[in-house]
Parts: sequence; C-alpha cells; structure tokens
Amino acid sequence: MDRIVLAGAGDVILDRPDPKTAFQYVAPIFREADITYVNMEQVLADDGVPHPCQSVSKGSRFIEAYTDAEVDVVSCATNHAMDWGEEGLVGTLETLDAAGVAHCGTGRTLDEARKPVILERGGQRVGFLNYCSVARPEYDADVDKAGIAPLKVHTLYEQVDFQPATPPRIVSLPTKESRDMICADIRALKEQVDVVVVAFHWGQHLVPAVVPMYCIEMAHDAIDAGADLIIGAHTHILKGIEVYRGKTIYYSLGNFVLDFGDAFHDTRLIDSLDAHYKPTPESRVDRNKTMIVKAYIEDGQVVQTGFVPAMINADGDPMPVKRGGEGDAVVAYMELITEEAGLNARYEWVSDEEVAIRER
Repeated sequence: MDRIVLAGAGDVILDRPDPKTAFQYVAPIFREADITYVNMEQVLADDGVPHPCQSVSKGSRFIEAYTDAEVDVVSCATNHAMDWGEEGLVGTLETLDAAGVAHCGTGRTLDEARKPVILERGGQRVGFLNYCSVARPEYDADVDKAGIAPLKVHTLYEQVDFQPATPPRIVSLPTKESRDMICADIRALKEQVDVVVVAFHWGQHLVPAVVPMYCIEMAHDAIDAGADLIIGAHTHILKGIEVYRGKTIYYSLGNFVLDFGDAFHDTRLIDSLDAHYKPTPESRVDRNKTMIVKAYIEDGQVVQTGFVPAMINADGDPMPVKRGGEGDAVVAYMELITEEAGLNARYEWVSDEEVAIRER
C-alpha cells in the first residue's frame, strides 16, 4: 500500500465575485494531497426559499472554488444546510454530484444523510461520516424528510454551590439515540474501509478554548466504536486538540473562508453573538488563525497527524504561514487553548511549514 495524505479545512461560506480566489493560496496543498476534505457551510443551489430567521449566501457557481482546488469531499451537515429549504438542500446535492465532489451529512432522507463517503487511494479505503449538533430542530432529516444527520444533545444545569444564584455547572451529553446511531454507523463503515474519518459540526462558537462536555464524550465514543480521526467544525475559532487511544481529535478547525457579504440574512445575529460573548480585540484577531489538517495514512492506519498553520488575510483568504513568522503565533495559540481546555496534545514543528501532533 502507498502512503497517502489527507488534507482538511474548516468552515467555508463563500460570497464573492470569483469563487476560485477563496482557496488561491492553499490550493497547492489541496491539490498535492491524495484526499482533500472541507467543511462546506452553505447552499450550492440557485433556488430555494430563505429561512425566516437565517440564511447565508447560496449559488451553484460557488462549486468552482472546490473543483478548481481539487477538493474531493465536503461535509454538509451544518447549521446552514437548510437555510434555503428542502429545495436548496436537494439542489446542493445535485450541484455536488454533477461536479464529482463527494459529500456526506445531508440527504433527502435520514438514511441518505447517514450514508458514508468511501474513497480509495493507493490501495487504501478511507470513509467519511458527518453529523451536526448545532442546527435548528427543523433542519434534521427524518424517514421521509430532507435534512442533516443530527447529533442530539441533552443540556443540564447542575447547582454546585449551596448558596443561591451561584453559577451552575453545565452538563451536556449526547442522547442515547444519537450515540447509538452514530456508533452503529461507524462500526458498519469500519467493516468496509481501512480508515474512518468522522466530521462533527458542533461545539460552543466564538468562545476561546471551551470544549463542551458532549463533544469530548461523543469523540471518545466514536473512537471506541472504530473511528480513526475526528475533525470538528462550526465554532468560527480554533479549539484545542486531543489524542485519545492514539487517535487525534481536532475539536474545531475554526474559520477558513467566511464571506458574510450582502447575501447574509439578518446580520444582527453577529452583533447579538458578539454582545453575548463580549469578544476582546485579541479574540477577534484569534478568529483569523486557522489550519489545514494533515493526516498520513499507511498500511491502512493513520500513522501521523499534524497541521499547516494559516492566517486569514484582510481579503478573507487563508494563507499558510511558516515557522519563524506568523506560524509561531498560530502554534502558540494552539498550545494555550489546548492547555486551557485540559487536553493532552503538544505540537512540534517538523518543517518550516508543518507541525506534528504528539501526545503529552
């Protein structure tokens, strides 16, 4: 078996005249990889009815960004997948299929949304699954309804101090039904492939460092069920990394390309989020720190994981950054938030462009 390379990137929402400019600085990394994965957070259809509360830009023309950069597979189970209704979701699937870009996480039914992507490279089979915990309930797929593959979560508030009005402990756990469904999907896929990659759209957005309990619980359960790599997205800011039973969990890759242009319905959402989370000037800058996952697969196993540090420039384009420059700031930030979250990864430069993940 040949050694193959998987590259992966986080949240992408496009709204620009020339979609191909979105990946212009990272396209060489995407094209050189044997498999490139991106978390796609929008509707690639020209028709649809906007959701009354939210809708990001739509359009089939945005597929050009993915095909030009030779993206192989995208995850679609996001909190924007149904922003333009069932027509928009089905149109997205048709656009991706016509362009030859594999996709997972959404479908015309729940069974279709749970269906994995399986790609073969160098004599090795890599499978992808995708689930979302942060979408509106009406976005969930069902037996006869289009939508996303859901990860449902219980959120409880536990009083930890006998004195009244003291802050509670937030307890969040995957529901038994979701846990059982996802683990069953992983076990079934593992019988068909060498490596299972599970993409989760989850977590607490915009807040530095915090990784909710349910994310850790579900990630560990997924690995126990046979997953080999966990890639998280949604939070619009990087989160820490964990190594569990020798498997790497990227809790969130943060922003990658986020064009909130004129087509974004209800920009007050961003203002309200900022008011709630009270970002500092530093945390706003931190949202521009990002990465490209690098996973090396050999003899049917993930033998090494790491990332290429990147920064989002003033035009909203991700650019790889190197050791001795802005790359050091990205790595230092990852060290800080990983420690603050109580996770166990450490980071080691293996070249001027790439960082390896080790277990502390």
